[in-house]
Amino acid sequence: MEINIDQQNGSVKVAIIGAVDNENAEELKEHFQQLLDKKFQEAVFDLSFVPFITSSGIGKFLIFYKNIVSTGRKMRIKGINENLLDLFKSIKLDQLFPIEK
Repeated sequence: MEINIDQQNGSVKVAIIGAVDNENAEELKEHFQQLLDKKFQEAVFDLSFVPFITSSGIGKFLIFYKNIVSTGRKMRIKGINENLLDLFKSIKLDQLFPIEK
């Protein structure tokens, strides 16, 4: 898994490349912790190149979401494959934050 972060104009774009599995979910958590220290109004995640994500990875997204919402910031996902979109919708993540294909 590779993570690229680009911050500009009040938002931070996070591109994740590769599968998010149980082995690298902790690495994802560390990146999320670092993001929380940055100044931004919205975090935009590009999951275009994520073939799958485990429940552990989804849990890290939920913790991150909870942390940024508590500080008045927003999160959305832009770029997601059909399988992940179906998964996120089945567990109602699309009701927490916007998800765009």
